[in-house]
Amino acid sequence: MKLCLLYSKPILLTLLPRQVFTICLLYEINKGKASPWHPYFLHLPRSYSILAAFGELETQALQVDYAIWATQKAVTKAKYEWEQAFTLMKELKLKPPLLTFRAWIWANRTALDLKPNYVCA
Repeated sequence: MKLCLLYSKPILLTLLPRQVFTICLLYEINKGKASPWHPYFLHLPRSYSILAAFGELETQALQVDYAIWATQKAVTKAKYEWEQAFTLMKELKLKPPLLTFRAWIWANRTALDLKPNYVCA
C-alpha cells in the first residue's frame, strides 16, 4: 500500500494522528469503487455543521463577538492543519476535489466521528 511506504517520510513526523487518519480516509475515498470501504462511504453524511466549515456569511450571522472569534479561530486552525497535510496528499496523488479545504473539513470531521469506533474495534 502506497500509504505504508510514506511512513518513512519525515513529513509524517510533523502531523498529528488525527491528520494522518484524515489523509488515510481521503486516500481510501480516492480509490473509488476499488476501495472495500466504498459501500460504507456512500452512507456517510455529505456535510457537517461545525465552526470550521462556516463561511464568512455564517460567521457574521453569529453577531456575538466571541462567537465570531471562535469561528474564525476554528477556520484558521483547520486551514493550518490542511496546509500541513497538503504536501502528503499531493504525493498520494489524490484527485483534485479531495485536495480542497472543503474536502479536508469533511474528512477531518468524519475521521473524528469514526475514531472512537475504530479504536474499540
